[in-house]
Amino acid sequence: MSSIEIVSGPWGTASMPAEAQRTRALAAWDAFRELAGRVDPDAPSRLPGWDGRAVITHLASWPDAPLLARLLAEASGRRAPDAAPMHQDDVNARLVLAHRDADREELLAALDDGRARLVAAFDATTRDPSLALARTGSQVGPVPLLTQFGAIAYELAVHALDLAPCGAGEPPPELLDAGVLALADITGALAARHGVRARTGLAVPGGGWGFAAPGAAGTGWEVFPLPPGRPNLPAVEARAAALLLDASAGRRPVPALLARRDLKPHNLAGLLSLAPLLDHVPGLPGGPALRLTAAALGGVGRMTALLPTLTRTRP
Repeated sequence: MSSIEIVSGPWGTASMPAEAQRTRALAAWDAFRELAGRVDPDAPSRLPGWDGRAVITHLASWPDAPLLARLLAEASGRRAPDAAPMHQDDVNARLVLAHRDADREELLAALDDGRARLVAAFDATTRDPSLALARTGSQVGPVPLLTQFGAIAYELAVHALDLAPCGAGEPPPELLDAGVLALADITGALAARHGVRARTGLAVPGGGWGFAAPGAAGTGWEVFPLPPGRPNLPAVEARAAALLLDASAGRRPVPALLARRDLKPHNLAGLLSLAPLLDHVPGLPGGPALRLTAAALGGVGRMTALLPTLTRTRP
């Protein structure tokens, strides 16, 4: 399947009211910052070989990793997007090594700097609305600048869960919800980019989020909230939002989650329409989980909707 250049919206969360996008993104950042303040930086996280310091370091803002500056430069046309996705594991490893001696105060200051830069980036889109939907490079292809801002919440939510063994405590529901929304949004973007017709939900207690891509050349995608209860569309239902995020990021084995019915696919035939997307995102977080799920479901359906996202999250 060839990639399709998307020329008309809607653009998922990027088409939502600007103030709602800003409020959700900053609330997710603030929630992670509060959790990080309780972390023992030297305690091991649930990521093998990474302590709390390493997890926080690669999410914070440092002069040697100006992510938001790069995205704004691309949106304004001052920098061309990279021809190929960066090898994020290598980037993360270099960043963690460079700041391996950072103390708690330095880590929290770097998170505060990241928030200030995110505020400045949103302010830039307010001053120049053309930046909001300008294409920027991501690991799943060109997406609007505001899509990138929203996707940060996915990484914050997954890594907040990673920090639990370091004393962070449970992430608040609003952070997990923002992470699920980001997962639905970028999956919708990916479906639209490759001309896949899909209407799929990520259901969690209390609701969740869905996305719809019409499958027509050059059109965008929608995201929408799901009502509480059994989803009435092709969906993956999780017993908890944390389980859905963990499965999508490869933190928990999907076959075991399916066997315990912590994850329940609904309408497998509908979910199967998303299968071709795996061919376009090799090596991204979530891909291994999808392939394991496909094997677990065998000839019945072979697919769930836990798709990889644009994220810098360590596999």
